[in-house]
Order: sequence, then structure tokens, then C-alpha cells
Amino acid sequence: MIKRRDIFTLATVVGLLTLPTAGSLSYFAITKDPSIRPLGITQESLRAYSGDSSAGFEILAMVEWDSARSGQVTRDDMNRALINVFESKGVHAQVFFTKGYNGTFVKYQVGPSVFGPYPQSRAAEGISAAVAAYRVRIPYKP
Repeated sequence: MIKRRDIFTLATVVGLLTLPTAGSLSYFAITKDPSIRPLGITQESLRAYSGDSSAGFEILAMVEWDSARSGQVTRDDMNRALINVFESKGVHAQVFFTKGYNGTFVKYQVGPSVFGPYPQSRAAEGISAAVAAYRVRIPYKP
């Protein structure tokens, strides 16, 4: 038989364990500040909260990957190289891979504008154009 004291102890422990979560969710419900929600923080929610005009506007690098014709380059190498070059220019980009059949090609999409496709050997040629198009919409802030 469960004693009344055991039920009270269990309810107290459960209450103490859920108190931080309930507090952070209450704070978020009132202020809409996503920074207090550690599992709910996304770059999009932080940009939207801060009023950043770049929310939802970014560079997409779309890679048609043909593993048979990509040489010694792996998908991870290509992904890392594209992300690093855009970050070196102060821009965030997302890289997506799809199956390619006639070689590896890269297209860059900035809003409604699409640059490319560029073959893998010339993929760097479209990066400056994509960053310039991005800068037209989102000015550089050092």
C-alpha cells in the first residue's frame, strides 16, 4: 500500500524536476525570446527575434553529385570547402546534394536568382557572384 507521505514525496520530486522547464516555457510564452529555450534555439528564431532583415534569406549551394566523375573529392570535402569559403566571406550558406549523372555541377541560389550550373572544376567562379547578389539584399556588417 502506498502511503500518503510517499505520494507527497514523489509529487515534490516531479514538481522540482519540471520547474525549470515550466519557468522557461512561461518566460518564452510571455516575451517570445527564444534565447532562454536551449532546445528551441534556431538561427531563424534568433534572427526573427532580433529583427534581422536577413531572416529567411540565404545562399543555397545545390550540388548535383556524380560520385563516378568527382575525382578524388568526397562529398564531405566538397561540403566543407563550400561552407568554409562562404564563411570566409562572412556569409552563411547551406549546401544540398542531389544525385548527378553527367558529372558534378554546382548551382548557387540567392533568393530568386540562380547562378550556374558550374562544373566541379570551376565551382569557385560562381561564389563571388552569389555573394555579390546576397550583399545587394543584405549589406555587409563587420
